[in-house]
Amino acid sequence: MDNIKIKVIYESDNQTFEREFSKDQFNNFNELVNFFQTEKINSVLTGMKINGKEIPMKFYDEIKNAFFEGGEEIVLTFDDLYGLVKKLLLEGEQYISKIENSLSTISKEVMLNTKEGHKMIKALAEGLQAMNTILSQASKVLNKTFITDEEMEKQKSILEKITESQSISDNVEISDIIDYEFTELLDIFKKAFERAINEID
Repeated sequence: MDNIKIKVIYESDNQTFEREFSKDQFNNFNELVNFFQTEKINSVLTGMKINGKEIPMKFYDEIKNAFFEGGEEIVLTFDDLYGLVKKLLLEGEQYISKIENSLSTISKEVMLNTKEGHKMIKALAEGLQAMNTILSQASKVLNKTFITDEEMEKQKSILEKITESQSISDNVEISDIIDYEFTELLDIFKKAFERAINEID
């Protein structure tokens, strides 16, 4: 069996195509992906399956130079770059709501100096980092800044205060920062995500 079967899904347009190629049509996996990527402007590969097995995107570099033996069945999923960024931004908005709903719990756990409370603080810091990453990706794609230097400074100073309080184990202070200053921080992100989503729409 010399042919390879390809199923291509363009998520943003809700389109699916099935095609067959000779195994010699492409020198490697990367060439195949590029072939379909250039067929749809601004498309980004978001998922791949080889012979029914889901391959996580983080392994792309490891398989991109693989050649075809024939008989492979491949499913490639693409999304529109703007659609992808919008998806990330909407997920970011959901994450903000989740944090808003759990702030009082986090504050209480920190005040009581529980292990859980310290875990939650760590998760909060990681969440903020993830939101900054989403915004910087949106800025790159849309060529616009959504968070001002002043807002970044504000964010930095609040996080520094938390770190300082943690270093001297001042749980009351950390709890206060979460109660009173963290909501301001979330508002900054909320507005930035909103601005970015409006830019895409």
